[in-house]
Formats: sequence, C-alpha cells, structure tokens
Amino acid sequence: MMKKIYIWLVCLGVLCLAACDSGSKEEAPASSAKTEQAQPAPAAEASASDDAGNAPQEQGPPPTKAQLDEADALVAFYNTTASTLADPYFTQADVMMGSVRYYMHEWMLAPRPAGGDGKPLAARLAAPLELFGEDESRAMGQWVEDMRQSLDSMRADYRLLERYVKDQSIRDDGVKGKALAASIEKSYERFSAARSGYMGLVEARASSVEEVLLYGHPLKRQILEARRVFGLFSRTAGLLTAQKPDREALEQVMAKLDASLANAGRPPFPASPDVERTYREFLKQGAEFKDALAKGLAEGFYSPVREELNNAAMGSRQAYNVFVREANPE
Repeated sequence: MMKKIYIWLVCLGVLCLAACDSGSKEEAPASSAKTEQAQPAPAAEASASDDAGNAPQEQGPPPTKAQLDEADALVAFYNTTASTLADPYFTQADVMMGSVRYYMHEWMLAPRPAGGDGKPLAARLAAPLELFGEDESRAMGQWVEDMRQSLDSMRADYRLLERYVKDQSIRDDGVKGKALAASIEKSYERFSAARSGYMGLVEARASSVEEVLLYGHPLKRQILEARRVFGLFSRTAGLLTAQKPDREALEQVMAKLDASLANAGRPPFPASPDVERTYREFLKQGAEFKDALAKGLAEGFYSPVREELNNAAMGSRQAYNVFVREANPE
C-alpha cells in the first residue's frame, strides 16, 4: 500500500487577480480560496509490488519517523496559515486597494468591506518555536503585527475617503481624495510586504520538506508540478497588483507555466483512471489560465481578462481538490 502523505494547495486567495482594474467600468469580483490538506491513500488499485514498480528512483535512504513528523507538522501549519490569510479579514486589504484604484479612474467608491476581529486570526499565525526557532518566530510575529497595523490604517483612511466622496460641498478638484488614496496605497504596500515575507518564509519551509513527504510516491512528479503551477498563479496575482504590470516577468511566468503543465501531463500516470481523470481536469483548468495570461499580454489586463484568470485559478483549485479527494477515499 502506498504510504500516506500530505497533498496541499497554495493559497490562491491571498492576492486578488481581478480587483485592480485597468480602466474598465466593470466591477471585478474578488476571489478567495481555502487550502485543503489530505493524506493520500493508494492512488491506484494496485498491489504493494505494483506501487514499488511505479515509485520514482530515490536518492538516499527513506526519511525517518522524526523527519516525517516534522514535515507533517510544517505542512499542517502551512495549511493553517494559508487558509487564515485567505480570510476576509486579511483579504479586505486587496478589496480596499482595488476599490481605491477604481475610484482614481472613475471617482466612484465602493463601500468599505466588513472588518471583523483579527485577534483570533493573528493567534493562528503564531509560529511554533519548535518548527521555526526564535529568530524566525520573532520575524513572523512582526509581520503579523505589521499586517494588523496596516489594515487599521487602511480602514481609517478609507473611512475618511468615504466621507470625502459623500460630501458634495467640498470643491478641491480631488486633492484630498488623491492624498487619502496615496496614504491607503502606502499602507497597502506595507501590508503586502509583510504578507509576502510571512507566507514566503512559511511556504519555503513547507516546500523544503516536499522531498520527505513524497519520497517514493508514484505521483511525485505530478504533485510537485501542481505545486509549481499554483505558485505561478500566485506569482501572476502578485505581478498584477502593480499599476503597470511587469510584462517581461509575466512572459517568464507564462513560459514556466507552459513547461510545468507539459511536464505534469506527460505519461505515465501511475494511478487509477478515475484519479487520472480528475488530475487531467486540473491540467485543463491550468491551460485555461495560461491562455488567459497570453490574452492579457496581447490585449491588456482589463477586467474581463482578469476575471478569466480568476475563474481559471479557482477552477484549477477546485479540480485539484477533487483529485485530492479521489486519491484519498475515506
């Protein structure tokens, strides 16, 4: 029987692909995604000898129980932090920034999103000392505090901007509105830097144990490429938060995405036809994301294109979750 491991997803809701429009008057929806962790049971109905024949050739001895336990704990913490940062409390920063940029184009401002209590969520982001050590835990705690303070500043300025927009008696050619928008963007940049620093560290640590968790697994190549694909989705989302997206960087992302999808899709696929079918649906959705990215590069990243990217990213996540559940029958 194939050993049990974790399969997990990159959090796609950390950055909103569609919130920051490039001049269109359409209101683009935000997206959020909840990570899913799973412990795969046999991916195919095969004997132990068949599993061994399908397993990749590994270098070095298999991981010890202590290594597996630490890897499991890191991935579980990654899943917790990714789903926490996809909570509306944190994604409100993306929503507010998207609304402010829309306001700067059209002089119309959407209502401030609900805030909520961030303290319970911040507690979930507290780094376990046994996994990260004192220095990293201290840095992670500071990033969480930076996110909280940035959100407070954004909400306060956004409230003032709402009042300014509603006050028809003010005649200053938008001077105060522009100043408040600039202040909100400055706080958002601080928030984004803290979030990127925090998640970058956690994801790097979780990724570093993939080899431990996937040692000898028949679907190792497919799982690792799926992780790369989701990472490229997140990279795209990050690039598209800029007022003027970096075209060269996006072209590089598209080339890497094309390579990862091709490698993920090449045979053999050592699992049952039902499991393979669900994985192929994930690849199909990934290809739709790549096509939308190519369209954006050719025509511009306007609201409809960003919505296509959002839909494809969410569709990929949903398809991959189906694959996880199919590979992990209860």
